[in-house]
Amino acid sequence: MDSPLKVAIVSETYLPQINGVSRTLKRLTDYLVQQGDQVQLLIPRYAEQLPPKEGVRQDDFAAFPLPMYREVVLPLVRPATIRKRLQAFGPDLVHVATEGFMGWAALRAAKQLGLPVVTSYHTNFAQYLNHYHLGWLNRPCWSYLRRFHNATRFTACPTLSIKRLLESNGFEKIIVWGRGVNSEDFSPAKRDAQLRRELGVGPEEMVFTYVGRLAAEKNLVMLLEAWRLIPQHLPSRLLLVGDGPLHSRLTELADDRVIFAGYRQGEALSAITASADVLVFPSLTDTFGNVVLEAMASGLPAIAFDVFGPGDIIRHGETGLLVPIVSAETLASAMQSVLDMDSERLGLMRQHARRYAERQNWNAILGQLRAQYLDVLQRDAALQNEKGGEATVPWWARALLTES
Repeated sequence: MDSPLKVAIVSETYLPQINGVSRTLKRLTDYLVQQGDQVQLLIPRYAEQLPPKEGVRQDDFAAFPLPMYREVVLPLVRPATIRKRLQAFGPDLVHVATEGFMGWAALRAAKQLGLPVVTSYHTNFAQYLNHYHLGWLNRPCWSYLRRFHNATRFTACPTLSIKRLLESNGFEKIIVWGRGVNSEDFSPAKRDAQLRRELGVGPEEMVFTYVGRLAAEKNLVMLLEAWRLIPQHLPSRLLLVGDGPLHSRLTELADDRVIFAGYRQGEALSAITASADVLVFPSLTDTFGNVVLEAMASGLPAIAFDVFGPGDIIRHGETGLLVPIVSAETLASAMQSVLDMDSERLGLMRQHARRYAERQNWNAILGQLRAQYLDVLQRDAALQNEKGGEATVPWWARALLTES
């Protein structure tokens, strides 16, 4: 077994904030600790504090919420402050997961200390801008992201299609770091008839569900427009699991067949996911879509547009349906086709979805990323040996790293 690592993870989102990035990084943290590694988390300070965990040092920073999106908080921290926190921990490697102000400060601080830095690409910010009427910032956004990621040893992205997208925008040293799912946490066995009754769902009704933030970039207005095209006499419901700044707007668009369930976590999330029948994921901006895998592990076929992220996960006609044209009408047509589907074919899709998800093992996927960490460190060690040991490290970096 290789020597334990000390890894600093920098992110402008982490639990208890609920999103794909925070949950993925929590998985990564837990995995590294299980391998005997030590982890430093540099994250925003939330009102709800995480409990201490052996092997994890938490350094949090004051943050302010975005006025129009209070679920998102932004820490403002200087590189010098990050540098001191890194010095106190002494990591072998720094993993910067977000490209905001704290991510930039961490990149700069790690460079000053002579520490190897890797990044991961989780969010299509350039596409997000279009949903907030800021599309004119696309080019400068790509320019910043390209410079940011190309200043590091590698950038880990979740799918091959995202890798191609980044490479087409001038990104270098891209690797694929996939996503997994715990098929025991998310399972058809978690289906709960009593929960369906509590939600007001009839025994014969088909429940289409969306799980995630209720935010503009998730394309939920189009989902509600599509839903209104489904005839009301059909036994079906739409279940929205999550919350966010678009909640009031969606309430205005919803009819009495729509259920707003709010955020769910842990066993409650597993149960409500398994208690639905089909996942509908209308997002055009997600780099992966962790909830798609979680729904499939729960035995739900998935409907999504054939775009980066879900287009890499769903096997059309086998584990779900990919909608080729982005419109409310085509999305409604896909939902209608599931309603019209015979029980045998729908049952096969559920089985195939579950089997696919069972093969997406988190330990194997996280082990591949850790192996990439080791490769960076081994390459550095080999280069240092070739050039004569400590002489390759700037004197000021050695001094900073050895300060008490």
